Amino acid sequence: MSTGVPVLDNDHKRLIVMINVLGVALAESSSQVIEHSLSDLLDYVVGHFDREEKVYTALNYPGLADHQKLHAAFTHKVKLLDSKYRTAASDDDRRKIGVIMHNLLQDWLINHILREDLKIKPLVPVRPATTPKPAQEWGHDRVGMPDDPTPNKAERNRDIEYTVPPELERLLKRIEYVVPDVPEPKGGFESFDKLCEAAINRRIDKVMIFFQRYNPSVKRLLPPFFLASPEFAEKFHHAVVKFIFPVIWESRQIRVLSTSFDWANTNEEDFWKHVGKQLQQVILEGWNSGWDNLKLLEVKKPDGSHVYQVKPELKELRDILQPSTPEAYDIPKIGNRDIETFKSLLDPAEDWWDMLNRAWQTCHDLYEQEKDQRVFQQKAREGALRDNLIAAFNRYPEQWADFLVLICHRVFPRISTTFLESFTRNFGRNEAEREAHLPYTVRYLRQAIERPEIARQERYEEDEWEEQMLMLSNYIKNRKPDQ
Repeated sequence: MSTGVPVLDNDHKRLIVMINVLGVALAESSSQVIEHSLSDLLDYVVGHFDREEKVYTALNYPGLADHQKLHAAFTHKVKLLDSKYRTAASDDDRRKIGVIMHNLLQDWLINHILREDLKIKPLVPVRPATTPKPAQEWGHDRVGMPDDPTPNKAERNRDIEYTVPPELERLLKRIEYVVPDVPEPKGGFESFDKLCEAAINRRIDKVMIFFQRYNPSVKRLLPPFFLASPEFAEKFHHAVVKFIFPVIWESRQIRVLSTSFDWANTNEEDFWKHVGKQLQQVILEGWNSGWDNLKLLEVKKPDGSHVYQVKPELKELRDILQPSTPEAYDIPKIGNRDIETFKSLLDPAEDWWDMLNRAWQTCHDLYEQEKDQRVFQQKAREGALRDNLIAAFNRYPEQWADFLVLICHRVFPRISTTFLESFTRNFGRNEAEREAHLPYTVRYLRQAIERPEIARQERYEEDEWEEQMLMLSNYIKNRKPDQ
C-alpha cells in the first residue's frame, strides 16, 4: 500500500489501526470506543486530506481536481455520520452508526487508497535516504523525511516491485463479483394496503437480493438454487400476493391501523419504523398462518397408516414457482420443509440486510486468506472459513446458513463440491442426518454426483490454480526487484 511518501503512508497505517479498533469495539459493544473512533476519524479527515492534497500539488498530479472531489464526498459522509451519532436516541442506534462507519472505512481502504492513492507512486522521486527532499516543498514538516537516516534501515523498508506476467496478475488482486443492491425505497402509495404490501415485499427482497450475488467468471454446471434467482423472486412475490396477503388483511388490527396511519407520507422502508411490536406480531402471525394453510395435510388411512394430502392451493403454488427453464434455477417439489423456508424470509422485527452483509464480508476475507490467498494478505488458519459458516447457524434462520454455504460455492472459485461434501459432515454421521440440517446443500450434492464431469472440471481448475500459485511463487523468488 505504500505510496512512497512516508507521511501519507503513516496516515494510512493509522487508518488501518482505526478500522481494527472499531471492529473490536463493535464486537464488544463498547460505545465509548465507538465515540472515540468517530472523533478520531474527523481528525483524520481534516489533517490527512490537507497533507495529501499538498503532496499531490507538489507532484503536479494531473488528477488532483477529481481526487479533491473524492475527499470532499468522503468528508461529507463523515460529518453526516457524526451529526447522526450525536443526535441518536439509543445505544442501539449509535452502534448501527458505528457499523456504517466501519463499512465506510473498509470501503475507503480498498477503493480509494489501493486504487486512487497509489496512482501517484510513479511520480514520487526516488531519493537517497541521506538527502531527503526539503519538508517545505511537500507542505508538511515531516513529509518525505525517512523514518531513520541510516541507509541500512531505509533499504530494509524500501518497497520491492515486480512486474508479473498477465496470466498471474489476478493472483495479486482481490476477487471481484456481482453484488446486487437494494433499490431506493418508494413512496406515494395510493392506499394503506399497497404500502403495507410494498413494505413486506421490500423486507423479503432484502434477504433474497443478498443471496443473488454471483461471480461471472465462476462457471457451475448446475443451475443456481432458487433463492439466488431474480426470476424466482418475481414469482415468489406473485405467490405472496395471491396466498398470503389476503390472510394478513383478515386481521381487525390491520384494518384499524389503515384508518389512522399516515400512509400517504410514508415510504416502504420507513413503514416499519411506525409499526409497534404488537402490530409486528399481528403481521407475522398472518404471514405464518397464510403459509401454514398451504402445507401438506397428514391423513390417517383406514388401515392405520398415514399419508400426506396435497391441497389444491399447494399445487397452484408449485405451478407458480416453477422456473421458466431448468437452467433458470433449481427448486425441489415444494413440501412442508420448503414452506418453512418461505416463512423465514419475513421478520417484521428485524432488518437482516446489514448483518448478512457483514457476515458475508467475513466469509470473503476468510476465503481469500485461507483458500485463495492474495500476496498482500496474511494467511488464515486451516478451517477458518468452515468454522465461520458453522457459526452462522447460530445467528440466522437455519435455512439461510444453508444458502450461505451455497453462495460461497457460487461466488468463490475454490469452494468446490468437495468442500461442500466435507462441510456437510459436520452435521451428521449419515446423509439423512446431514439433510436435516442442510437440505438444499445435500440436494445440490446429489445432483452433482449424477454428473461426473463436474468433478473432472473441479480437479482441472484446482490443478490449474496450484500451478499458477507455484509459478507466482517461483517468479517472485527468482526475479530481481524493479524487473
